[in-house]
Amino acid sequence: MNFMAELFKESADFSTYGIGYFRRLAELFIQVDLAEVGRAVDVLDKARAEGAAIYFIANGGSAAIASHWVNDLLVGAQLGDNPGFRAYCPTDNSSSVTAIGNDSCFENIFAAQLRVQLKPGDVVYAMSVSGNSENIIRGVQAAIDKGATTIGVAGMTGGRLLSLCDIGIHLPSTSDEYGPVEDMFSVLEHLIAGYLTMKGGKMMYH
Repeated sequence: MNFMAELFKESADFSTYGIGYFRRLAELFIQVDLAEVGRAVDVLDKARAEGAAIYFIANGGSAAIASHWVNDLLVGAQLGDNPGFRAYCPTDNSSSVTAIGNDSCFENIFAAQLRVQLKPGDVVYAMSVSGNSENIIRGVQAAIDKGATTIGVAGMTGGRLLSLCDIGIHLPSTSDEYGPVEDMFSVLEHLIAGYLTMKGGKMMYH
């Protein structure tokens, strides 16, 4: 079944489609394993305390969410001289991404950067709707080889990503639910980053 296609066919108008979309998001969120998300929260919080680097990797629209992670942790969560998050998004460096893609292959855009940058104890947080994006898989394998802790978040069946990672957050969905899964990537970002910001002593108001 392709949920989005069926929802579109069954919707008489946009309002009906919108209601169905929101209801579907609620159904998907109910299935999220918050205990596993909590494990990811602990890993990220430990990285802050120990000064470890955190790298967020993803493709397409999910790469924008990876960049958003960096904004909310590196800038938004910082409070005075308290320990901060050393957060990075490899796709923010378009020169490196395009050089690696041109000189090697697109599948190596993350692995090539992480092999140079990672140190043992660092963290890689990987997002893939299908869980099977080859450049994500290679990036996570490079992280494992360098002794980093890996967190994977994936939709659909979870693909190869979740079985590779130390922590795997599954967002089960049908094969055409790219939008809803990326919505969930974004909500998890705000959920976790907001919690960690306040845990560090900074409230979310100005």
